[in-house]
Amino acid sequence: LTLLLTRNITKAVSILMVDYSCAIKLSTPISVISAIREAADCDITIKGGKYLEAFAEADTIVFDKTGTLTNAEPVLEKVIPFGAYTESEVLKTAACLEEHFPHSMAKAVVDAAKKKHLVHEELHSKVEYIVAHGISTTLEDKMGDKKAIIGSAHFVFEDEKCTVPEGRQEAFDALAPEYSHLYLVIDGELAAVICIQDPLREEARDVITSLKEAGISKVVMMTGDSERTAKAIAAMAGVDEYYSEVLP
Repeated sequence: LTLLLTRNITKAVSILMVDYSCAIKLSTPISVISAIREAADCDITIKGGKYLEAFAEADTIVFDKTGTLTNAEPVLEKVIPFGAYTESEVLKTAACLEEHFPHSMAKAVVDAAKKKHLVHEELHSKVEYIVAHGISTTLEDKMGDKKAIIGSAHFVFEDEKCTVPEGRQEAFDALAPEYSHLYLVIDGELAAVICIQDPLREEARDVITSLKEAGISKVVMMTGDSERTAKAIAAMAGVDEYYSEVLP
């Protein structure tokens, strides 16, 4: 109608531009809303359209290890005594300390003590929790109070300067790398290593393969676990790069 009345091609085309651009502008938010709704059906929360656009440009994905690439419920696999204590004694002590904190590793220790019917009395003073490191307290002993700590290798050996009992270094070096390790120290000397199994999720390797097929060039794993454990899990998962002993 504009062309017939004005005989002007430019004016006629401008009407088409307004009409079709509205349709294009409308289709974009509808697509974004549909994508966010469909993601929600898959238990994925997307905060807005700009995050979808940013994700389309991503070439690297970083995964946490525990509860993400591995199962969310670690289990205690074995306890290796190193000092003058029995397996039951160190497990009771570890459970006594760990029961105060709702961490998955702590729960694995407490559950293992329950399964073995080990009753652990409160034989310690106030428990101090050091974020991303471990637990420190004082044990009441008939021979005198003793400092007890339980936690990561970094906390125990680097920060607290604890030692491995004489003649046990070879056994310490032979610890299986596929386990996460909790180190229990009493009076400055390693009393036990608690091996926690945190198995790889069945679908983890397939998911990483699918991401690479979809165009992701690098998959990274980050964990607070030791270098040896991180290396073993990274190899099983098939990630390109990993970072161990990472703090929050």
